[in-house]
Amino acid sequence: MAFGEFDSRTPHKPMGDINVTPLVDVMLVLLVIFIIAAPMMTSALHMELPQADAPPASTKPVLLVVALDSTGQLSVDGQVLTVNQLAGALSLRANAAQATEVQLKVDKSVPYGNVAEVLAEIQKSELHSVSLAVQSGAPKIQPISPPASN
Repeated sequence: MAFGEFDSRTPHKPMGDINVTPLVDVMLVLLVIFIIAAPMMTSALHMELPQADAPPASTKPVLLVVALDSTGQLSVDGQVLTVNQLAGALSLRANAAQATEVQLKVDKSVPYGNVAEVLAEIQKSELHSVSLAVQSGAPKIQPISPPASN
């Protein structure tokens, strides 16, 4: 061995293998945890609930239809009212018929200010669920050019 010389052996090649032992260990531990935990997830709490002869609750809300047409005429279920009478009329009908929802139908030509005024009056009543009725547009038919004649 001479001084100042490098080792003449061949250099080590980088290892290109992946050690899968830790991966297998982790997967086996997860499998054991799943095997133990799966029966616990499927068990349900069994209870004997008391019986009652009450009628089922109505899930369908009673609608009050408020319509505002293009002339500015306001109606509640077909009865013409002024904007100032709207909150009182809705409160009375809500108490009498147990109504839970207001359906607002507004013509598209009505200014937004009038719609906001009607919504403010609806908010004054006890009814707080308001849906806006819209009409779906008719499907548009694409024109097809006639076949060219020779």
